[in-house]
Amino acid sequence: MNMKAKERIQSIINQIPYNGFIMIKDLSTSFNVTEETIRRDLNKIVDMNIGVRKAHGGAYRIHQSDLAAPQCFRQMMLPGIKQRFAAFCASLITADSCIMLDSSTTSCYIANKIKEMNKRVTVITNSISTAGSFGDSENIEVICVGGNLRKLNGSLVGPNAIATLEKYCADYCFVSPPSVDVKFGLTDHNEEEARIRECMIRQSKKCYVVADHTKFGWSGVHRIATIDSMDMIITDSEIEQKWVQWFKTIGIEYKCC
Repeated sequence: MNMKAKERIQSIINQIPYNGFIMIKDLSTSFNVTEETIRRDLNKIVDMNIGVRKAHGGAYRIHQSDLAAPQCFRQMMLPGIKQRFAAFCASLITADSCIMLDSSTTSCYIANKIKEMNKRVTVITNSISTAGSFGDSENIEVICVGGNLRKLNGSLVGPNAIATLEKYCADYCFVSPPSVDVKFGLTDHNEEEARIRECMIRQSKKCYVVADHTKFGWSGVHRIATIDSMDMIITDSEIEQKWVQWFKTIGIEYKCC
């Protein structure tokens, strides 16, 4: 590695804020190099094991108590795909139904589309931002579970949150976990969030996993549910064909948005 590259990598490390993120396109502009060069730099930084992780379009620092990417970063990822997901998911919902939404940013998009529909529904969520988005919606009843605040994620977790969810029976739930694996199914890197999603699936009549193409093929530490416990996989058209073939092989309904 030449000195110029070493200096650039050190500068990138210095620019990644704690509890924050940085985008590849911004680094490319800042250093006047290609985005592919920045991706290679980030790979080297990740290999240093200094608490930096790559995600689609950028990188972030791992918080000691929470391995998830910051919510503000995830909110910026793949907005077009999430909007298509939201439109399809909202089309499945009928009036006078009850819906459970997890704390994913995909669920935030779904919530906004439900709000646009202006149907009379009940939404149950552990996401503070999702619950707050319905503040001026007269037709939508919102139940936000209590619990311990996951600060970086803006979600409520823990035994109190689980106890609240167990009091309700939903018609639909939409979960968007960090990863989907052939062997382990839906998984998460955060145990408390995994238990919330597991409970939502258990308490719902129809269960949908909403996952873009980047989430397939790897697993987190904590299992949520098996694929065959879900009613449909909702993904995007960029997913590799081997996964579509897998959906067909196991006989699960799927939709590529």
